[in-house]
Amino acid sequence: MDQVTSPLASYTAIWQAVNPVEREWIDEIFGPFFRTQITDGKHEMVEDNAILCEAFVYCNDPRYYEQFRGKNAFLVHFLDENFEGRYEEIYRNFRAVFRCHWSNAFNEKFVRKMPIGYSVGMGRGGRHIDRASQRKYLWSFSGQLAKSTRPDMAKALLPLKPYFLSTSDEISDLKFLTGEDYQQKRLTRSDFSNLLLATAFSPCPMGNVQLECFRPYEALEAGSIPIVEKRLTMDYYRDLLGEHPMPTVRSWPEARHFIERMRQHPTEMDALQERCMSWWDGYKQNYREQLIDFIGQRAISAEPVSEPIMKRVYSIPGWRIVELLRHHNLNAVLRRVKKQASRLLRERKLRIAYRPEAK
Repeated sequence: MDQVTSPLASYTAIWQAVNPVEREWIDEIFGPFFRTQITDGKHEMVEDNAILCEAFVYCNDPRYYEQFRGKNAFLVHFLDENFEGRYEEIYRNFRAVFRCHWSNAFNEKFVRKMPIGYSVGMGRGGRHIDRASQRKYLWSFSGQLAKSTRPDMAKALLPLKPYFLSTSDEISDLKFLTGEDYQQKRLTRSDFSNLLLATAFSPCPMGNVQLECFRPYEALEAGSIPIVEKRLTMDYYRDLLGEHPMPTVRSWPEARHFIERMRQHPTEMDALQERCMSWWDGYKQNYREQLIDFIGQRAISAEPVSEPIMKRVYSIPGWRIVELLRHHNLNAVLRRVKKQASRLLRERKLRIAYRPEAK
């Protein structure tokens, strides 16, 4: 039997995504495996003992990825929230894939789930963490407000003061907001980081098309308590992360009631903050330890992946639409339809997913 050796400091990181916002997060998780890191950006570099960090694989020439076949190479794949496909064609060129934006349609024997983590500049570092009950804001939100379930979040939480709310997009349709309720501004990363450090609860409504976004992980890094969503057929964060202490709600009025109760019990609020931070630190450590074992096992498997990358459900027509709809509630669906209709009238086309120039 082949002996599994430690994969630590054994791999070259090849970055095809240049300066991605995920880089610090990927460095924290995979950094111990990197012997050196190289930014290519041209889809030219191919090496043995490599971890390829890549986005938008569906846009690129598959012949580039075919050159990794038979090599001890792994793929870290991010920025595919729309499930754009080509997985059987591209993923099987690698010993295994670590994928953000998870679905149970992937064969977890070869494709491992990975949280999207925090964006650049939002890691904890050596920052001082105040107790939740002593923070300036009871809750805060900054970012695009007019999409998905974010208007529902703002409307439900506005009565809870003190809060901070800023938006970077057009919100004239949100009639429940007055000019005194929010600021129209885009925060810098530094300002947003400081905001989270001053916030007890961070509501984390869904992102563009999926429930997962950077916000919960950035809140955890800052010691702010994330409140995440779940749907009738999907408890996404529990499926992704396992058991966790983050407050999870089906509606934002439910979140308002939870925050109101916590405000009346500051000791309980601080205990929840501590549980969330301790769990998150432990999760990251356990994830790295699992990577050591998994990468070590896959590294000694010289045979190409022979099993299907995707489970049978993936072959059902319309699977992608159904899977993405599971992330939405009715209000989120209606806002997405309205947005797409507006884009169709304005640009005479629909944009399903971001497609950078193929290389």
